[in-house]
Amino acid sequence: MERGVGKPPFFDGTNYPYWKIRMSAYLQSISYRVWEICLDAIFDATSDRITPIQMEFHDSNNKARNALFSCLSIGEFERVGHLTTTHQIWSTLERFHEGNDHVKTRLFETYRREYENFTQLAGETIDSMFSRFQSIVNKMRANKAQLPYSDHERALKLLHALDQRVWEVKVSAIIESPNYETLTMDELFSKLKST
Repeated sequence: MERGVGKPPFFDGTNYPYWKIRMSAYLQSISYRVWEICLDAIFDATSDRITPIQMEFHDSNNKARNALFSCLSIGEFERVGHLTTTHQIWSTLERFHEGNDHVKTRLFETYRREYENFTQLAGETIDSMFSRFQSIVNKMRANKAQLPYSDHERALKLLHALDQRVWEVKVSAIIESPNYETLTMDELFSKLKST
């Protein structure tokens, strides 16, 4: 591991989407090449060619492989410990925890229904509501590269998901405000927290 990078995030087999984001950020913090080698399906760790570029690929693969192995629980390590390239390791973990494209599409549709039916629970705080909503958005994002909803659309979804018995006056004021057409999640959160 590189100096100053810190420890890689531990993965025990639970909450894969959270770990995946943190681990990709960790690998990118080591170096651009260390992260890129995880995505490189062409790199062959057993190659006999020893050119300077091939040596750089081997070094990057070894750094990424070490980082991945050092953060996995025994159960997760046993799933990938025999693999020689970080691309194989990363892809195996991804397939196991996220499934194939068909499974991802079905999961995305499930989370999209959750998103579309989202409403504030009785007595739920704004912090809790935003956290629950963001969790659904992150689950959708883990199963589809590009979200179909912009930040503004998500802000409007949350605004209209508020309990009208509690928030009717505030919601009306926000709808009438000059920045309603460009309202972001952060702005909405600030407006609701300031009440």
